[in-house]
Amino acid sequence: MASERRLTDRTSAHLDMIRGISAIAVLVYHLRGLFFVDFPFLSRKTVLSTALYGATSYGHQAVIIFFVLSGYFISTSVIGSVREATWSWRTYLVSRLTRLQLVLFPALLLGAMWDRIGMKIAQASPLYYDALYKFNGPSVALRSTVPVFLGNLFFLQGIASPVFGSNGPLWSLSYEFWYYVLFPLLFLTFVSATSARLRIFYSLLGLAIVWFIGLQISFYFLIWLAGVVAGVLARGLPLKGAIPGGSTVCGLVFVSSLVWCRIRPLASDLATDCIVGLCFAAWLLSLLLGSRRDVSRAYSSLAKKLAGFSYTLYLTHFPLLLLLRGLINPHGSWQPDRLHVALAFVIGLSALSYAHAVAEVTEGRTAEARRALLRLFALRQPRDASEVQAKVN
Repeated sequence: MASERRLTDRTSAHLDMIRGISAIAVLVYHLRGLFFVDFPFLSRKTVLSTALYGATSYGHQAVIIFFVLSGYFISTSVIGSVREATWSWRTYLVSRLTRLQLVLFPALLLGAMWDRIGMKIAQASPLYYDALYKFNGPSVALRSTVPVFLGNLFFLQGIASPVFGSNGPLWSLSYEFWYYVLFPLLFLTFVSATSARLRIFYSLLGLAIVWFIGLQISFYFLIWLAGVVAGVLARGLPLKGAIPGGSTVCGLVFVSSLVWCRIRPLASDLATDCIVGLCFAAWLLSLLLGSRRDVSRAYSSLAKKLAGFSYTLYLTHFPLLLLLRGLINPHGSWQPDRLHVALAFVIGLSALSYAHAVAEVTEGRTAEARRALLRLFALRQPRDASEVQAKVN
């Protein structure tokens, strides 16, 4: 494998912006789904309303983008640690669990609080005690139990537990966690320095995890691995600088795949998601091979700001939105007229501000918490010199 290709400031800013916009896409998708009528029930279909509904339909595809990005960042960190002979399972797991739990645990508590408030308000309570329209699963009340809370805390949602309360976005956290475990097992199984005994152990443990998490989560691991492939190719290809127009072409192909998946999706959701994931991985590769030209300071600052609370936004927004729906509009859905679009914009900004405030005391403290835990367990601290390592942490 060729020498490591360090992320340029330009590429880093682009990846930050993609992470931030993807989190906002999930927020907007749920905001529109909760507060507005479905497209077939529009009182008047115009080009503008059609474009609005189309642009706010990509919440699920945003999660596919997260999977691919996660595969790239995590695999780069793991491969780099193994190659530099600094790999440690304990250090890796402390780092990963710190990153996940520092936001997940408060998000579960906050979600429980908002759901409990909603269940006690008469006009909002039907949203919590009846099946939640457009968002599958049993009622929020039936999912608001201690065993379900613990199941989500230990990444068992979709395996041995439903998602906790109203917080539907939690479904992807179990996918991510088990991919974090599976990839090092897979990689270490095929590393020459690993002993035969350890290879057998890692392969058997990996097979046991695949059996435990089930076929669907295991199949989506293929999409996560697309990010791994993009990172490996970026490090191994002997190309320097951008292929002229490569990023633009790959970006257009990816956007086309998003449009296609809404207009003519395949019968299999997994197959559709795989195509979107592969197209995004190709665009990611083109960005990793991109030029070293700088981006504006304003763009870089905004991208970093959005990415800095994207995980918190993803985990915290839905219970708040559901409570606001119960308080503001409990008996029906809005038509997308100017007044209600403006109200939705204010609600969206409120959810963003709320997530940002939570991130200030959770996600924004990840590096500090991680360092404290590594010192507590007397573990070697991973070097933070690379941009990728900083983003992973």
